[in-house]
Amino acid sequence: MELRFKIEVNAAKELIWPYYADPSKRHIWEEDLENLAFNGELRTGTTGTMKLKEMPEMSFTLINIILNESYWDRTNVPGMGSIIFGHDILQEGEKTYIQHTVILDKENPTEEDLNFLCGVFSDVPSSVMKIKKEVEI
Repeated sequence: MELRFKIEVNAAKELIWPYYADPSKRHIWEEDLENLAFNGELRTGTTGTMKLKEMPEMSFTLINIILNESYWDRTNVPGMGSIIFGHDILQEGEKTYIQHTVILDKENPTEEDLNFLCGVFSDVPSSVMKIKKEVEI
């Protein structure tokens, strides 16, 4: 199961990237983020932990990191499968886009799983709009 949101942004990729790579800037668009820590360099394969408000600390693995282009991570959710979060900065001709993707990686997902995924995804459009607002100033 996959949900995706994409919007055009009037900013260079290099101005957008820090909002994914710099934990201090993540708080700007992930308002429920209390803590984010990487166990090493920001690259594919690095693990880390994050703490969201009213949630236990969770471990994640960076599964696709491309400087100024792509930041993807995977979090295993007990009893639910894996949630994959994709954050892409896309260049299409002269236009730049931010695209966020949320995937539930689980065999035989149910309607309940879809409802869970929709809940996880629900703040994605507003989060992307916060980044857009920040970088287009």
